[in-house]
Amino acid sequence: MFEAWILVCIVGQANQCFFAQDMYGPYDTHKQCYERTIEMGADVVTKIPGHQPVNWRCVNLKGEMT
Repeated sequence: MFEAWILVCIVGQANQCFFAQDMYGPYDTHKQCYERTIEMGADVVTKIPGHQPVNWRCVNLKGEMT
């Protein structure tokens, strides 16, 4: 099981960032989790003006980061 996270920053201010955790998962496969991070990034771009997704993570709920 994997949990989706993305790192979101204010455009032009790389030190003004926050992590956003997915509220729909967890996901059975890493691929499903990755696809969800893409959706989350698209939501950020369209719904939060001036913000940009800059990184993503799928956290294995057994403790491993991928």
